[in-house]
Amino acid sequence: MVFMGVRGVWAALWCVLVLAARVDATSRGSLAPVTHRRLADDESAKATGGDAKGSWSEWRYRSNEELANAMDALHAGPCAGISKLTTIGTSVRGVEMRAMEVSTQPGVEQTKPGIMLVGNMHGDEPVGRELIIRFARLLCIAHERRQRSAGGDGTGEGEGGLDKDPLDEASAKLLDEAAVVARRARVFLVPTMNPDGFSAKRRNNAASVDLNRDFPDQFNEPGLPARFDARQPETAAMMRFSEGVNATAALNFHEGALVANYPYDAISGSNRKAGYSKSPDDAAFRRLAKVYARAHPTMATAANEEFPEGITNGARWYPLWGGMQDWHYLKTQTMDVTVEVNERKWPDESSLVRLWTEHAPAMIAYATAVATTSTTGKVTDSLTGEPVRGAVLAVAGVDGVRFTPSTRTGYYARFLPPGRHEVTASAPGYYPQTRTADAGARLDISLRRMEDAADADDVAGDGDHGAAAVVGNGDARPGPNPKPGSAGFGGDTAGGAVVGLGGGDTAGGELVRVGELAAAVAAAVAWLAWRWRRRKRARLAALREGTQLSGVRIDG
Repeated sequence: MVFMGVRGVWAALWCVLVLAARVDATSRGSLAPVTHRRLADDESAKATGGDAKGSWSEWRYRSNEELANAMDALHAGPCAGISKLTTIGTSVRGVEMRAMEVSTQPGVEQTKPGIMLVGNMHGDEPVGRELIIRFARLLCIAHERRQRSAGGDGTGEGEGGLDKDPLDEASAKLLDEAAVVARRARVFLVPTMNPDGFSAKRRNNAASVDLNRDFPDQFNEPGLPARFDARQPETAAMMRFSEGVNATAALNFHEGALVANYPYDAISGSNRKAGYSKSPDDAAFRRLAKVYARAHPTMATAANEEFPEGITNGARWYPLWGGMQDWHYLKTQTMDVTVEVNERKWPDESSLVRLWTEHAPAMIAYATAVATTSTTGKVTDSLTGEPVRGAVLAVAGVDGVRFTPSTRTGYYARFLPPGRHEVTASAPGYYPQTRTADAGARLDISLRRMEDAADADDVAGDGDHGAAAVVGNGDARPGPNPKPGSAGFGGDTAGGAVVGLGGGDTAGGELVRVGELAAAVAAAVAWLAWRWRRRKRARLAALREGTQLSGVRIDG
């Protein structure tokens, strides 16, 4: 009878655990996943991708109106379904500053690295406008070609195709790499930041301000206050857009040299002469700049007499304060590299085909490196799997720099130099967690809430019951002094609740007493009640904050 009683208690315990798992799953399911619909326009007809005054086989500088028309044509044509157009602000003279996103789910936050391209910051440096608009087209055509290939049509020709583009005829590899970027990154393109300066063919904006001296500066404005009312409208628009995008890396196109320039541009001290101004991420910046320079046919060669390596630290070349590059790095965590595309400003239109042919592979190489070799992951709560609010990450050896994951998804992406790195995640109310991984690896970090540890101790008693501790990737490790017959619960019911039975075999060892099993059942019931109360509180908090706790993946 005692044996039957033991088996009955075991059956009851098993039912409790199954019920716990079902209740937990139900509580998660009660917060139904949000369906993110692809943001697409109502246009049903596809354009060829040309602008209003000619096809892509014509190489010329488009006016501001023609540039806007070209973006509209791309959005309705080869980029239809994978692009979103946005007006981020207006210039001093009221010209719209437009941005385009190219990604598999445009307009939706995704767990992918972000890449931003900005052109024509100085009005008399227009090549970036043409590079960026053609880069957008390249991404879209490459994506369309890949989709057709997957569907059995691998020609990649036809409406909107690249059959007349001299670069793309010779480079299937470039198309393949562009398709990878379109699939694995969110690409944000701002062809012109200074439309008024372009129209006037002068460096500054219509208020005679150099926009690359108008951003908050770490040395002149400690804390980098926004002070939007004190900025030029073009600067304020770019700041707001960048803070909303929070890109992983960026390219900013200028003219007057042939080099990839990396932070810092500014230098501290009263003696503001040129000198190397090293950022904490100097090794990563050098690596990124070299990726671009080495993919260009002449930038990193002896032919480039001024910069034979093709790269330079900004302040070592010449210092400047109030630049976008430094602000991007310090404020939005964006690894921004300034590319000087040509030694002469405003080159003849006949040079555009050569400049595109030279820079397109470098632009793709840079974007591919960010999209495929950044260290990425999520920072989540070890019990709920939800993003941790207020989480920050730091990399050992990168002093003074902390970056933040998305509050909505918990996702982060950081470009690091080659090697093995220690990454520490921390958040208020959580135990910090340090993980080690190679650069470019996936690194998810689960943080354990301090109050969860206290609650677990309360349930388990004085700690001798060996309650499991959730560490690292969420695996359950036994607590201190586990004893036969004790119950240990990991952070996830899917992992199972482990019940120790000592010998566990009535034929060969100590008989488990009914009282001990009853205590185990009581502990399980207490844990279930605590879990249910916690989920209820979380749901109520979510409803108040308008957030979602179901851990929905928003992958592209």
